[in-house]
Amino acid sequence: MRRVIFSLILSALLLFPAVAHAQTRGVVSVGGSVTFDATTDDDVDSVVNVGPLVRLNPRKGWGPAGALNWFRADLRNPAGGDGDFARLRIRPLMAGIGYTVGTDRTLVTFSVVAGPSFNSVDFEDGFLESQPGSAAIDVGNSFAFRPGVSVTHSLAERVGLTGFAGYLVNRPDVTYRDFAGQEFRDRWRADAVVLSVGLVYSLF
Repeated sequence: MRRVIFSLILSALLLFPAVAHAQTRGVVSVGGSVTFDATTDDDVDSVVNVGPLVRLNPRKGWGPAGALNWFRADLRNPAGGDGDFARLRIRPLMAGIGYTVGTDRTLVTFSVVAGPSFNSVDFEDGFLESQPGSAAIDVGNSFAFRPGVSVTHSLAERVGLTGFAGYLVNRPDVTYRDFAGQEFRDRWRADAVVLSVGLVYSLF
């Protein structure tokens, strides 16, 4: 993970020398990012995601903020064992407000976003065949909340390097009934420390 982030930053600095002296032009930027979701629950695995990034270019002062922070995480079986168990999918849709400060070239935004999270969970392939009897797992939708801080550094007129750190609070109601009929509830939290770095290009 650290090597990926370091390589991305180094490539950006080499490809785009320090010639920009103002905010990135335009309103909307697109690009890609590497995100590390460090989950706080020992029964929910941390995960690294590489994916597209679409964002509004920050400007000084108050402004709207939004976030998705979608990720999939492997769950550990509360009954024990090292085999594959289940995978939880978290899909929050969050909106809120942010405040931006900084120089023309480097802007820092403090934001708070919140909204519904549409969740799903499924057993891993082969788990149901691993033991006799039947088992079931289900998850409800939840409410997500995420304060955070982001940094945008202009590398060129329309190119920006972005970084983000925040804390996602998301606690869906997960219910698992094992092969013996024993029920486990609220054993898994989707809270996570969110760290990401990315490159964006301003389209318009």
